[in-house]
Amino acid sequence: MQVPRIIVFLFVLIAILIVLMIFLAGSFPGGSYGPGHPEAYLLYASAGSMPQLLNTGQVDAFIAWEPVVSQAELSGIGRMVATPAELPPPGEWENAASCIFLLRNDTIHREPEISALLSALTIAAVNRTNEDPELAENITAAWVFGNKPILTPTGTLDPLAVEQHSFSNMVFTSDAALPVSSMVASTVETEKGPGGYNLSAMTDPAVEAQGRAYLSGSPLPVPSGTVPTLSLGYLPSSDNFAPLYVMVMDSGYFSAQYGFCLAPDDPEQSRPDACTLFVNGTPAAYVSLVPGQSGGGLMTAVGQEVLDGVYVGSIPAELQIGLGNPSLIIQSINTGGTGLVVGPDAPCDDWQGFVRWVKIRSASGNPIVVATIQSSIQEDMIREAFGYENITVIMYGSGE
Repeated sequence: MQVPRIIVFLFVLIAILIVLMIFLAGSFPGGSYGPGHPEAYLLYASAGSMPQLLNTGQVDAFIAWEPVVSQAELSGIGRMVATPAELPPPGEWENAASCIFLLRNDTIHREPEISALLSALTIAAVNRTNEDPELAENITAAWVFGNKPILTPTGTLDPLAVEQHSFSNMVFTSDAALPVSSMVASTVETEKGPGGYNLSAMTDPAVEAQGRAYLSGSPLPVPSGTVPTLSLGYLPSSDNFAPLYVMVMDSGYFSAQYGFCLAPDDPEQSRPDACTLFVNGTPAAYVSLVPGQSGGGLMTAVGQEVLDGVYVGSIPAELQIGLGNPSLIIQSINTGGTGLVVGPDAPCDDWQGFVRWVKIRSASGNPIVVATIQSSIQEDMIREAFGYENITVIMYGSGE
């Protein structure tokens, strides 16, 4: 029996509509192509290696801190398609503390005045960085890169040009709120049980309050007795710590303004490692600045009593404090300072375009690979953003 043409037409129309619905489902946030969620790979890598990984096609994108993002853009290796403020969930990262200043508990108890003076200088240095960004850019360029051109796979870059580009992607502030991290909460509550992740218990506002009092004219402590020695860790590859660099290299300004400063023992060094905290010209503490490779490594050194404090990312700090690291967050340093970077030929210019690309690649059986830094705020950001878009994250090479 011959099937009427109208029925055939209706079947064809229904098939077209089904295909169209599948396509549209993959074109909007939360949609997916085919059965299940679209997938993307995460690959752990060092921040410094990411431009090369992108340039050689070993990854499709990376999310890292400055100045890695600016180096990739200025060299033509990649394009930034999203800042933290542009990543979902909406508003999650816009005013969240990216990096913070932290001290070990026993250091705060043993040296409360020194702790407050360091907090005060951190606040003052944030303000100084905002007041004179040109000064801060020059200091940061010398501290992070030295005085020679930066070698890239496509040629060389001027360190100052990189910093000028980088500073446009950072906001320095002592007042940013700590991010609420589902990644940290999951880990901590697995180890400590429900309620183990408690941000309010991770801070010591009294130290910051006393620091602000010193900046506002409260009597300064009078150094006496044995001068203590402290070690502070930081990541010298990151521009997010520019206020620390300004604090040290522009120490004369802080001494003149407030009567105390952290001065380099050798002012000729572009990246000093030995400093002295002076109060009205008298040594109050000897401070070693210890460079590190990762936030997690620095926090481990704090827990092992190798370091008295750190300038570090907020997420590594929250994670380790939640797991029992005996330290407390004093204040924020900045927000932003991170970028999601894709190759120059990637078919996207913003986050929504990136999501569409992820879904198309996943549907073709070739998920994109995104490099990130393990246990960093960058990893937290990309995981949260993918989760919001119903994109399943798979660790590259693990199958899960």
